[in-house]
Amino acid sequence: MRLNNSTNVHYSIRQLKLSLEIEKLIDIADPVYTFCEVMDHIDLSKYFVEKDYKTGRPRCDEQKLLKVILFAFMEHGISSLCEIEKLCRTDIRYMYLLDDMKAPSFATFGNLIRNELTTSIEEIFVDINTYIFQKDHVDLEHAYIDGTKIEANANRYTWVWKKSCLRNRDKVFDKLSLLIDSMNGEALSFLGIKLEKREEYAVEYVEEVLEAYAAATGLD
Repeated sequence: MRLNNSTNVHYSIRQLKLSLEIEKLIDIADPVYTFCEVMDHIDLSKYFVEKDYKTGRPRCDEQKLLKVILFAFMEHGISSLCEIEKLCRTDIRYMYLLDDMKAPSFATFGNLIRNELTTSIEEIFVDINTYIFQKDHVDLEHAYIDGTKIEANANRYTWVWKKSCLRNRDKVFDKLSLLIDSMNGEALSFLGIKLEKREEYAVEYVEEVLEAYAAATGLD
């Protein structure tokens, strides 16, 4: 009796393989790792409605769902819940955030946003930014510019250039000097007070000028 070799009868080049560790497939420089590092230092529990019962079917992990929503918001801005559901099924980074949890449906995300969160996504990002600023000692008092061009979200054909920033800054300085001349000539000259003009103006000095003018003239 002849035996048939059927070893390859059910073989396919797309045959299902044993699961791999997803994080080994994600580029080491992918922002999802930085995102997770930050989120691990944020107390997410305070953003959810407190529950005083533990009965019924186990619910989805709220914090994992929130991380997915925030990551999608970070990457794509405001996304539809259907798009987020699709990302959870097709993007390995979102599978990594879910950590072996089954991809939720758009209805699950909607229920979380409507009924479980006590604050808006934007307010949560404020807390996240606060943590980042404190951790990296970000200077929020000064703006630094270089030769980089920055595309505005409102109009993809609008660009911000260093030369344009400097030119507009100089125009503001000129207007401030004219304003100080006007203040000195109209009111302060009668009081024997003269405000100092400068080639460049810091915000702190402008505030001092306004306070001095208000104190001398009695105006608020």
